[in-house]
Amino acid sequence: MEEIYDCAIIGGGPAGITAGIYLKRAGKSVVLFEGEVFGGQMATTPKIENYPSAGEISGFDLSLKMLNDLKRTKATIVEEKVIKLNLVGEVKTIKTPSGEYAAKSVILAMGVRPRQVDKRLEDRFLGRGISYCATCDGNLYKNQPVCIIGGGNSAFSEALYLANLASEVYLVHRSEKFRAEESLISSVKENAKIKMMPNYVLDDLVGDQKVNSVKLKSVLNGETIEIRVECVFVSIGRVANSELVVGQVQVDENGFIVSNDCLTSEAGVFVAGDIRTKALRQIVTATSDGAISANLAVKYLNGIK
Repeated sequence: MEEIYDCAIIGGGPAGITAGIYLKRAGKSVVLFEGEVFGGQMATTPKIENYPSAGEISGFDLSLKMLNDLKRTKATIVEEKVIKLNLVGEVKTIKTPSGEYAAKSVILAMGVRPRQVDKRLEDRFLGRGISYCATCDGNLYKNQPVCIIGGGNSAFSEALYLANLASEVYLVHRSEKFRAEESLISSVKENAKIKMMPNYVLDDLVGDQKVNSVKLKSVLNGETIEIRVECVFVSIGRVANSELVVGQVQVDENGFIVSNDCLTSEAGVFVAGDIRTKALRQIVTATSDGAISANLAVKYLNGIK
């Protein structure tokens, strides 16, 4: 550990990449860490149509474009997983398997991961009939049958959203007790395109190159049924990748970093993207967070608290 960077960014998704670009344009030294895939969840999305100016583009291609924009700034990029963070004090430290780094400020942009029903099945068909975002991918399944798994507000809201696009929507939940608000439950029940399927769980996905149908098992009698669908949307929540910072910055009961406009509870530490408490998690809001957190970091570094 020799150089002390102005800012270290943890995470190479759209939020982290945007923050790096803005910081470099402000003349600050930047090191960005990404131990998995640049672009985060965006990189696994087969088609993106709602990011301004990009037209229709794959998540992988959009991730590559963003990464190339960052590389042109000459920011330092470390393709390693961060295994330890010390965020307390004027100089923060970041440890990877091969070394230790120091920075005057940190932007946390580690993102989230979907909570899965069956990791084996979902990983097999990810991007080919498994999705975790109806807003992102629903348009790909216009006039086609789809299934959504979940029983909370998100699942019911996404079922209503998909009903405007798909030919029919099967809403699957493991019990007859839903966590969604009554108004959402009533709206779903009144929608002729949505078929509620309580007391069923995912048993198998059928298909070769992509999902062609879903097998569901009854929790009441163990019997299975098979339904033809083109996509299964899993909506049982997301897990914040905040394990490294719990106890150092304030997090909510679900592990999301508590944030007021990208500020955290620790001086010199900022947060951007899906990992923070916010109402909407989309690529465009992630890039917005990246710009805001970078601006806050610049002000902090310039002594404007």
